[in-house]
Amino acid sequence: MERKAWENLAAAHTLLRGEEPCSNAAASRVYYAAYQACWAAMVGRGMEPPEVRPGSTYFPHAHLPHEARQARVLDEQESKALAGLYDMRVAADYYEDEDVTVEEVRDALAVADSLVRRLLGEGRRDE
Repeated sequence: MERKAWENLAAAHTLLRGEEPCSNAAASRVYYAAYQACWAAMVGRGMEPPEVRPGSTYFPHAHLPHEARQARVLDEQESKALAGLYDMRVAADYYEDEDVTVEEVRDALAVADSLVRRLLGEGRRDE
């Protein structure tokens, strides 16, 4: 999951560059970067994702902010931030009449960038 977290972080940066930034697509990548970094950190603490259906394991999105806080992977503020990134991703991906703004996504990217670097270290810089 670490590689995917870094890849999604880099993709979010790329999607916000240029003359026509892709804010909705970037919002999704921002969330997934944070989600996957959190997943990696939880596995690093010995927590395996549950089997959601036969042969498919992952941490359910709606519960992860709370579970990561309970596992002390995230503090209260970070847990709320991850929940906010999730809400933004859902709006960007599924609400036909709602777009996230470039400014909202840039703010969210700063949050995700900080989370990923804290959880996974400073080793990669893919922007």
